[in-house]
Amino acid sequence: MESVQRRQLITHWKEGSRVSLQLAHDVFAKKYYDHALFCGHLALEKLLKALVVKAINDHAPHSHDLLYLAGLARIDLDVAQQQQLTAMNAFNVEGRYHEEKLEFHRRVTKAFAREWLMKITKLHVWLSKHLEKN
Repeated sequence: MESVQRRQLITHWKEGSRVSLQLAHDVFAKKYYDHALFCGHLALEKLLKALVVKAINDHAPHSHDLLYLAGLARIDLDVAQQQQLTAMNAFNVEGRYHEEKLEFHRRVTKAFAREWLMKITKLHVWLSKHLEKN
């Protein structure tokens, strides 16, 4: 992949990630807690795809699995981060498919969403630092 195309693709994913994270916080404020977590997952997914492009110098795969994407991006995660990404994967599935979405909506409280949105934001900051390295 040409360096210009690579930079453009990384910028695309990075900017999309920033917008998705902001949207997560905005919909949380509007009390759409399940959507906030879905958008938070999307923010991490997009940021990880930027890191994948950076690491492999090619397009990121069509995957929503955060742990898989982190592996492709060659990000060293501690056990707690691995567990968090695994748990956050559910926010994508449960926010996307009708049957799971209804059940997810019922169990996502404000406190639950706030706790996970803080974890998402913290991981987003940490991953952003990896993107800025070299």
